[in-house]
Amino acid sequence: MPERDRPVARCHCRILERGLRTTMEPVPFLLVDDLEENLISLEALLRRDDRLLMKARSGDQALEILLQQDVALALVDVQMPGLDGFELAELMRGNERTRHIPIIFVTAGIADGRRRFRGYEAGAVDFIQKPIEPDVLSSKVDVFFELYRQRQQLAAQRDELAAQAQALKQAAEHKDILLREINHRIKNLFSLTAGLISVSARQATTVSDLEADLRSRLHALSRAHELTLPDLVGEDDRGDIATTVVALLKAIVAPHDHAHGSRILISGTDAPLGDKALTSMALLLHELTTNAVKYGALSGPAGQLSIDLSTIDEELHVKWSEHGSHPLSESSERTGFGTTLEKAAILGLNGSLARNWRTDGLCLALRIPLASLKS
Repeated sequence: MPERDRPVARCHCRILERGLRTTMEPVPFLLVDDLEENLISLEALLRRDDRLLMKARSGDQALEILLQQDVALALVDVQMPGLDGFELAELMRGNERTRHIPIIFVTAGIADGRRRFRGYEAGAVDFIQKPIEPDVLSSKVDVFFELYRQRQQLAAQRDELAAQAQALKQAAEHKDILLREINHRIKNLFSLTAGLISVSARQATTVSDLEADLRSRLHALSRAHELTLPDLVGEDDRGDIATTVVALLKAIVAPHDHAHGSRILISGTDAPLGDKALTSMALLLHELTTNAVKYGALSGPAGQLSIDLSTIDEELHVKWSEHGSHPLSESSERTGFGTTLEKAAILGLNGSLARNWRTDGLCLALRIPLASLKS
């Protein structure tokens, strides 16, 4: 690491350490002595806000605490009635939960080699002689305090890394799902485009007619599928529902309307529109709008189009009313590719479409099951 970067790195480490310290619980210590006054003295010497001092008056009570609570250090009096300090240490070393806990024996006896050997054999890491010297006790306890804190920090960092790894895994899985969805939609788009080209080519009389029809329909599909993009990239949590019928209608008719002096009115009750139904609905509404532009109410400046939606008996009812035009008669209705596409779209939606030719314009009654729209 370059010399100029080291202070910054050390600063970041200190900041991280301070952050961990503020969120960590106090470090636990166990004080074991059969005399209450000795426990009170130890507690007074060791008391700090970042320490949790637990006390036991016997070896049995200490063992009960240790089986439930991990501690940084056990300060154990050697000579206690019943279970003495050495016996407690041996029991601790024989238990998987407590064998790693460091023990410092506190003794008022003579520090002969034989007693020390038994203490170390039982698992002690050190001895402190009574009367206790505060500075000696404090320095020894501080060592185990820091060791325990480091274990806490490593555990916290381990948990954080595990959480980050899980988040990365979930992000990768989400990415795979999105890629599969995009691949599926692209394949569908290619298939749909191929079908449009094949059928339209058989109906077109000139290249320009073919170009105009395909361009118009593809633009309609493009506007429709733009409505699904927020759901695809996760910006809007709408489950499997990609958009609504009203949103699709507005996208389809927008190129033929004006912000000032609008002559297209959309009203009534909206309905959710799922991804699978989106293509069929977009093609159907595009054909109806295109016919209105070429032959109906939107072919002249005085025409008006009103579209009213309602839901009745689990069906969407769309009333399409054109005013101010002279539509073709029923007998002269076109039977080209547009009509074929309409029928295919209605069939895909399990719907029905009825036409009524009036003197001032065409009226359509479209009915589609809500379940078909949600799919």
